Amino acid sequence: MAEFENPYAEHDPFVRAHFDCLDCGGKLWEYAIDGQMVCEDCRSIFDSNDVFDDQIAADG
Repeated sequence: MAEFENPYAEHDPFVRAHFDCLDCGGKLWEYAIDGQMVCEDCRSIFDSNDVFDDQIAADG
């Protein structure tokens, strides 16, 4: 069987996003593989597209 290196096995898949939680205002972490974000304070989970849409509406 062929061996290969899995980059996800050694790195944390969560990346700190530059968005605030839609519920409590805490910082969001993005799990890009699933297209979701989770709040570090209240642990709410959001679809990344919903967060992007909300941010665009707030800026406009």
